[in-house]
Amino acid sequence: MKVPYLARRIGIAISTILFALVISYLLFELSPLSPVNYIMQSFGLMPTSGVGIGGSRAASTVIPSSLSTQEYKELLMYVNSIMPHGNPLIEVFMYIDNMFHGNMGISILYSEPVTKLIAERLPWTLFIVVTANILSFLIGIYLGQLMAYNRGKPIDQIVTQFITVKRSIPIYVYAAIFLLFLGFYLHWFPVAGAYSAGVVIGFNLPFIASVLYHAFLPIFTLTFATFGHWALSMRGNTISQLGEDYVSYAEMRGLPSGWIAHNYVGRNSLLPLYTSIIIALGFSFGGTVFVETTFSYPGIGELYTTALSNNDWPLAMGILIIIVFAIVIGMIIADLTYSLLDPRVRH
Repeated sequence: MKVPYLARRIGIAISTILFALVISYLLFELSPLSPVNYIMQSFGLMPTSGVGIGGSRAASTVIPSSLSTQEYKELLMYVNSIMPHGNPLIEVFMYIDNMFHGNMGISILYSEPVTKLIAERLPWTLFIVVTANILSFLIGIYLGQLMAYNRGKPIDQIVTQFITVKRSIPIYVYAAIFLLFLGFYLHWFPVAGAYSAGVVIGFNLPFIASVLYHAFLPIFTLTFATFGHWALSMRGNTISQLGEDYVSYAEMRGLPSGWIAHNYVGRNSLLPLYTSIIIALGFSFGGTVFVETTFSYPGIGELYTTALSNNDWPLAMGILIIIVFAIVIGMIIADLTYSLLDPRVRH
């Protein structure tokens, strides 16, 4: 792989992350309920003029009688520790500098560092996202090949119509349906939490079984909602490969059809999907917001909803950046490793 290409791709990725940081920071800070204004309003410290970004346009504030001067100073120090406020163009670069040093601020709701809260929730999200994407991909490529080798037949038409209808339904609708019927009506699976309250946390069989039991519905929902994309993509790729000359040549040589389907057609059909599965892992972080919230699963998606509902902008900002990082890093990995699988694009 040439160095200029590598440098160009990494440069684009860094620029994308910086651009996302700037835009998301300004959107949060310029909102009517910015972190500073929210805290001030909750303590009765309403600006006498303006609602500006972090108080930058507020002329002055009135100290309520319930707060002493010392308490007011401590409150302002707390506000500054959560997210600095002042000139937005200066503060955004300060925030980016803190971000790359691992400092995402302090959560307004939990009064704890944002990095600590994300680190506690991220493993749960990674578990269901990675598991669901692998299952969805495997089911999709199997169905895609089955449809391609039976194109035009009833099984191909039925599965294609089913997937087409299924893809038109949002993922949160599936989550609500599965929760209602499999959780509340049939009581087959738990409706909240990541593990049972009575199990001992650790690397032991009861805890692992409880984690898998509680994660079934979120994983099943993500898998069910996404396998259709892989199936249709695999179907199209397989059909295009079946028309290639090398397939006809292999058949003329008398090679078994199973060998041709697995080692020739299957492998070449999977190549275009490689970049998609890596990128899909990053985008799945955004999809888990609905699933984790519906099933009260303690991942970053559920934490993101809680942060937005409580105007906890530092926490919401940190989670949003994690999602952006996941998508961009997924694209980099896909770009830099695809040539290892397909020698034809190495130049």
